[in-house]
Amino acid sequence: MKPIFAKAPSLGIRLVLAIIASVALILSDGQTNSMIKARSVMETAIGGLYYLANSPRTVLDGVSDNLVDTSKLQIENRIIKEQLLEKNADLLLLDHLKVENQRLRLLLNSPLRQDEYKKIAEVLTAENDAYRKQVVINQGKNDGAYVGQPVIDEKGVVGQIIAVGAKTSRVLLLTDVTHGIPLQVLRNDVRVIASGSGRNDELTLENVPRSVDIEKGDLLVTSGLGGRFPEGYPVGIVDKISRDGSNYFASVSVKPLASLERLRYVLLLWPTSDEMRKANTSPEDVRNVVKQRLANQKEEVLLTPQSTEAQPTADGANENDPALELGEPPVFEHAPLPVEELPAPVDRVAPAVGQEQGEQDAQ
Repeated sequence: MKPIFAKAPSLGIRLVLAIIASVALILSDGQTNSMIKARSVMETAIGGLYYLANSPRTVLDGVSDNLVDTSKLQIENRIIKEQLLEKNADLLLLDHLKVENQRLRLLLNSPLRQDEYKKIAEVLTAENDAYRKQVVINQGKNDGAYVGQPVIDEKGVVGQIIAVGAKTSRVLLLTDVTHGIPLQVLRNDVRVIASGSGRNDELTLENVPRSVDIEKGDLLVTSGLGGRFPEGYPVGIVDKISRDGSNYFASVSVKPLASLERLRYVLLLWPTSDEMRKANTSPEDVRNVVKQRLANQKEEVLLTPQSTEAQPTADGANENDPALELGEPPVFEHAPLPVEELPAPVDRVAPAVGQEQGEQDAQ
């Protein structure tokens, strides 16, 4: 009698086929445009599942908000208004400092620091294990998100987008073992590279010499190198430093400022050129003002009476000489010899060599 169901392959054959397929997908992932498009299509296809899984939490949040006591809402509203007034006062000073910073950068011929456009995104799901630190947000290609876009929260840098769907995007967190970010110490501008350690509360600095000036408690910010993360956003604080005498490099541990284990809302950054339009002063005007100030300072130095008697230095120069304060070259007591009077030993060696060779030929 013929069996109804055909005999399935053995478990060993199925395991080998699964391993071969997995290795092929790993090697081809991200290498070709077709695989990138396939990943985008898959992100779009499962985006609805993220919204469906997140709907119970949305419903519960709506119900709990409706059950909150009115008095508590009034107290929170009053506190938020007070905080808003303080922040608005800080923003008034911040605008002034931004314009002043742009003028100084124009004076130094440095690149202008551009402002960024920000947009809030909600975290739909998170994948936190020892090998993957990723979250999925509700902003996709239709909202303007792109691969490589920086993501922050209210405390610091969170990570960057690595895959984009139509309505969702996947964000790689700073603490992922495959992530690295260029940073600099805010205190002295020492540049380092921070890598993820697989833990939400720790980053590690790579290839840091023992003699580098890094101390516990230093604030690390983005350096802007690579063009991926804008300059100046806080990332973490140096937590531990170990300088072993047997190792050339120091072991530095950094604690991230962002609450990576409790992410609910994040901010996406788009660089804009709005700040460039705020600096209305031309570079030539700024240079003229600075030249005028320097000229006034020189006149003040020349008109200031000497409070102490001038003391000659070892080479005969005067310590309180205004010419030295203004950076003018000192006058030497004896002028250097002219170039024509210097001896030329090379011209005298050649005839001696020729004469010695002639004497040997004569013998």
